[in-house]
Amino acid sequence: MKKWFLVTAVAAAALAVSGCGSKDGKLDKGQVVASVDGDEITIFELNAEVQASQVPPGTDRKLAEQLALQRIIERKILSKIAREQKLDKTPAFLIQERRADELILTTMLRDKIAGGIAQPTDAEIAQYQAAHPERFAQRKIYSVEQILFPPPTSADKFKQFAPLKTLDQLAAKLTADGTQFRRAPTQIDTAALPPEIIGKIAALPAAEMFILPTQQGLTANVITATTVQPLPADQARELALNALRNERFSKAADAQLNERLKKARATVKYQPGYQAPPQMQGSATPPAASPAVPADNAAQ
Repeated sequence: MKKWFLVTAVAAAALAVSGCGSKDGKLDKGQVVASVDGDEITIFELNAEVQASQVPPGTDRKLAEQLALQRIIERKILSKIAREQKLDKTPAFLIQERRADELILTTMLRDKIAGGIAQPTDAEIAQYQAAHPERFAQRKIYSVEQILFPPPTSADKFKQFAPLKTLDQLAAKLTADGTQFRRAPTQIDTAALPPEIIGKIAALPAAEMFILPTQQGLTANVITATTVQPLPADQARELALNALRNERFSKAADAQLNERLKKARATVKYQPGYQAPPQMQGSATPPAASPAVPADNAAQ
């Protein structure tokens, strides 16, 4: 399951609309803020637009509403022109419409699960910080030499990384395979890593190469220096709060959805070459949430 969640303006607006209006389902006139050629714009649409625009703190609310309303009006005018030109009947539009519907429904499902989670108390936040000092009081900044490269496309190719021990060997292998990669020094902040990954990195022998999956691809890393930088108190509290929320969301989502996901995925039929990559097969967890592993274990 994806480990992060966000209550979005789209879901909030949908919930607001579902709970408002007259008994016959029609909007009260007081809920309409403008109309474009008979197409009414409601206060709920306007509120959703304001929230989605991420107005900076301190901005005048009325001004933000006025600017947001102008964006809605322009969008409605332009979308009407597009429909007149039959663009809403094209395959490209239908694909994007379907994708948007799925994204909104998926987000609303996450929001519904998140809404049922108890908020962490101050005592629980403090307890979490004490239980994970490597992310807070003993937070480390690792300076690393790193290679970023795309995941192998098959299990057999993945196993070819097992004998590699150094970044130079990996770079030579990627070059020989014609695989594009980026090599550069960078930093890894333990405050941004899950506790299980931090523990595995700390247990590695000095200068040993390890692989971390990320959203951008795989990274091979060798630590060149370590600095201890305790996280400031305000940042530490916010990090602990979000971590506890995410943990509770993950547990709730797993309990409600994992079994159904497992059963549904078992019925999926792939055309040749389109199956899940080897590091995802047999798991509902995306690569970015997988643990760090030494390079010689990465292909096992």
